[in-house]
Amino acid sequence: MTLPTVSFKEFIKNPIVALLFMCLMAIGYLYIDNKSTLTNQIVELQEEVKTLKNEYKELNEKFINTVQGLNNK
Repeated sequence: MTLPTVSFKEFIKNPIVALLFMCLMAIGYLYIDNKSTLTNQIVELQEEVKTLKNEYKELNEKFINTVQGLNNK
């Protein structure tokens, strides 16, 4: 697929179309950038949630053992 070639003279003839074209390109770039950023954040947060779940399980086990130790005394 080849991109259409547009000369500067064609942009001068229709400045509104040129401006809309540039806006469309900027919006497209921002959409792709935002999507990739959010995907990276999701992956990082999923890893953090897994780590926090493991830490929670360990702390919960210690808490249960402590409470059971107090009840036995």
